[in-house]
Amino acid sequence: MVTLMRLPIAALLALSVAAPAAAQPLSSQFQLDELRAQQEAAQRRLIDQSNQLMALEARLRAEQGAADLQRSAPRVSELRYEPSVRAAAVVTPAFPSISDAALAESNRRVQAAAGNRR
Repeated sequence: MVTLMRLPIAALLALSVAAPAAAQPLSSQFQLDELRAQQEAAQRRLIDQSNQLMALEARLRAEQGAADLQRSAPRVSELRYEPSVRAAAVVTPAFPSISDAALAESNRRVQAAAGNRR
């Protein structure tokens, strides 16, 4: 009975000694994972900075191109529209007019023609 009780105690003692040794590979694996994560983050920052630099360079080239075009464009005098006095007089056209009596007679004839059809 004494030996049976000593066996679990010995096993627990052996496990407690082995636990720090088993934890070391996990600890070093954690450190490796942490270093890899830091390296990936640094790589992403580098790519982001590179993209920003390329965008700024493209913007600078576009602005320089626009400035070059503006400098090389010939200066043209600005044409302003000024309506002439003669054009204002032509705006009011003369419409044909029909007297009231002629209009009434035309309406009477239309009504008579429409009444004969039925």
